Order: sequence, then C-alpha cells, then structure tokens
Amino acid sequence: MQRPKPYILWDWNGTLLDDTEAALATLNEMITVRGGQPIGMEFYRDHFAFPVRPFYDKIGIVAHDEDEWNGIAHEYHEVYGRQPKKLNPLAVTALEMAKEAGCRQSIVSALRQDLLDAQTKEYGIDGYFKRICGSNNLHGASKVVRARAFLAELRSRDAEAKFVMIGDALHDKEVADALGIDCILCAQGSHAAWRLRAVAPTGDTLVDALKLALNAPVSPRFASERGVLV
Repeated sequence: MQRPKPYILWDWNGTLLDDTEAALATLNEMITVRGGQPIGMEFYRDHFAFPVRPFYDKIGIVAHDEDEWNGIAHEYHEVYGRQPKKLNPLAVTALEMAKEAGCRQSIVSALRQDLLDAQTKEYGIDGYFKRICGSNNLHGASKVVRARAFLAELRSRDAEAKFVMIGDALHDKEVADALGIDCILCAQGSHAAWRLRAVAPTGDTLVDALKLALNAPVSPRFASERGVLV
C-alpha cells in the first residue's frame, strides 16, 4: 500500500531563507560595538543554538535583565534588517517538488508573525503554504509551545495527516520530538552538518532533505525512534 504523502512543516530562517551570513554579520557588528572579537562562520555553525540567549552570553552579548534583553532583541533585528538576505537557492525547487508530489505545506518559525508574513510575501512564495505560523515576539525563544498549538489546530482539520518537519537546527528536531512527529534536517543553514547528523536524518541540501522526507527509509541508526518515515 502506498504511503500517504507527508504534510511538510518548513522552518524559515536558515532553511527556506538563506540568512546565515546575514545573522553572523549582525552578531559580529553587535559584538564589535561592545568591544569584543568577531566570531567566524565555523564557530557560529558549531555553537549556535535555540533559544539564543545562552549563545549570546557565550559570545559577549550579555543581558542583565529582561529590559536589557528586549533591547538586545530589537538591536539584533535592526542590524539584521540592513543585511543582504536571499531565499535558499533551492527553495522554490523544493517547494515545487513538494507541491507536485501532492504534499501540503506550512511554515513554523520562531520569527515574529508580521515579519514572517511580510518576508514570505516579499519573496513570492507565500502561495505555497496552507498556513504560516510565527511567534508574537522578537526573542528567538523556543517555538515548541506555539508549534504545539498550531499542530493541534491542523490536526483538528485532518486527523489523518502525517507531519514531517524540515529545518536546519537542533531545535527543529527538539520541536518535532515534542510534537511527536518526524524530522528531517538540512545542512545548508545555521548548524554544522556533524551536529545535525548526530540527531536526525540530514540532507546536504534542501532538495536532499525533501527527498528524504518523501522517499527515503530511515537509516537503522534512527529506526528505534519512531520507525519508518511516513
């Protein structure tokens, strides 16, 4: 019997949006104005994580209270907004492949909802998605709570849907685990491939990741987690 097509839940930053260099440039500007030493891409991809606050502490962008943290969050997005960004060069290809395969698609992101809506529209890809789910703040915190509510809403409309999350970060696997769904990771974004492959099936590119979600059996290394991908 043919397996049902998965409902793809895409991450945004670092996955569909190619903004890792923009994020690094933003942090280095923030580090420099505080008198620190810039970090390199290898260090960033080896250490960056969500929620972001512990990582910020590690690189010298320290908040001593919530008001200061709110200021840092707004500073990041002000500087980040000036950096050049682009879609992942394979984003449209992957979205078209998923569409042609009969998959429904949505986005689940830690980015604030209004910014997420504006960016997907700006890049001309908003029409691919059934829903676009962002956060209500700029803090780069965990998206588990918001994703759980979003998934419950989707399941209320289609209890038989088989969801697969595709992202570029360890946190995407954490979110998928919290939701009880499968996860495929892509090594083109914010995390080094070695970190991703230690926790989940990982594609070198966005298209490779989608192919894993659509077709490939889970390797024996991951077979004990939830069985074959559906």
